[in-house]
Amino acid sequence: MAMTMIFNGRAKASSENNALVPVVYYYSTVAFVETPLTYLKGSIPLTKEEALQRNHYRFTYDELHRLTSISFYNGNTPRDPNHTANHFTLAHRIEFTYESDKEKINFYGIAGQQIDVMGGCRAFVYYLDDKGFRKSLHFINGEGEKVQNAWDIYKYQWTYLDDGGIIEDRFDKFGKPVSIRPGFKFYRLKLYFDSLGYIALMQNIDKDGNLTENSSGASQDRITINADGNFLQWEVLDNNSELEKGNGPNVAIGIQEINAYGYEVGLEQRDENNEPIYNHYGICRSRTDYDRFGNIVERRFYDEENSPSSHKFAGYHKLKIKWDSMGNRRDSLSYYDVEDRPTEHHTRGYHMVKYTYNDENLLQKISYLDVHGNLVNRKDTGAAYMEYGYDDNGQRSDVSLFDSTGKIIR
Repeated sequence: MAMTMIFNGRAKASSENNALVPVVYYYSTVAFVETPLTYLKGSIPLTKEEALQRNHYRFTYDELHRLTSISFYNGNTPRDPNHTANHFTLAHRIEFTYESDKEKINFYGIAGQQIDVMGGCRAFVYYLDDKGFRKSLHFINGEGEKVQNAWDIYKYQWTYLDDGGIIEDRFDKFGKPVSIRPGFKFYRLKLYFDSLGYIALMQNIDKDGNLTENSSGASQDRITINADGNFLQWEVLDNNSELEKGNGPNVAIGIQEINAYGYEVGLEQRDENNEPIYNHYGICRSRTDYDRFGNIVERRFYDEENSPSSHKFAGYHKLKIKWDSMGNRRDSLSYYDVEDRPTEHHTRGYHMVKYTYNDENLLQKISYLDVHGNLVNRKDTGAAYMEYGYDDNGQRSDVSLFDSTGKIIR
């Protein structure tokens, strides 16, 4: 029987055949990431015993202490990442391989099959400079070809500056600059990181390196992250480093409260005068509750005075999510007003979403119901229910939409 110990961050094995074994660490969340330049890290370490009772990530390292995989589980049940993920934690399992001049990331589903992410990307490939730092990133499809991702980004390129900053450029397949992501109109970025390697400041700059305000008046995002890598606050700034309402949410400050597992339990938006404000998406404040597995079970909205209020556009105060007894399958999602009475989502037109699964535990049907429990056509898509099909590998292969009379609409 092999006994593994850690010396100076490397795995050592003691046995008659001197076998080396991987080392696994357990975390409740993944550290915040704003750019794929940042290396993925776990946040809020768990013991193995605690992890096996709830949702968690498993970070596996080889004998050289290189990250080889990240996977998400509830106990020992494979799951797709939930609210605990970041922008680049995109599958149940992520595998990393290394060469002298590149790093490659592949993605796998809960059935073990390799999958595409971000609109047809089978793999991410980082190219390294002569010092071993990431200098560029391309996205590869199933045929081994370079492709654009779902954000229309074909290539990331990084330039390291003498002042400690890093310039990030993003281009589409025609060589045209692309914003950081949809709804976030920063193009050429100058990035600064804190002492632990977490993003601290993003500046929108022109070709000469000068700060440039976008159409919302924003040119900088100052970000506060704690030592565990959990996101706490963002501040939107103009060229003079003054607070400015801007970018997607159109607020100046966003403040996130987290619990012991790194989960968001409170979120508040503020204006340039540090006063509570509703954001562009219709939310001022929110509070979120979780079950013992770490699944979201309830979210509520509040106004500037911190009184219970409704979402400005969707019209509900509270959403409730019900899970199966093991916390693996979502059974339903429903909406309620400030009096805890069933209500309908104003822009979608239904009160409840009901989820049905097949014998292989795969999602088979999603139904939309009104406050009386009857099928209702969504206002946005016209669908009253959706049915999914799967191939022999458990990969989702098709989806059909039906109206409340059972007529197929797509």
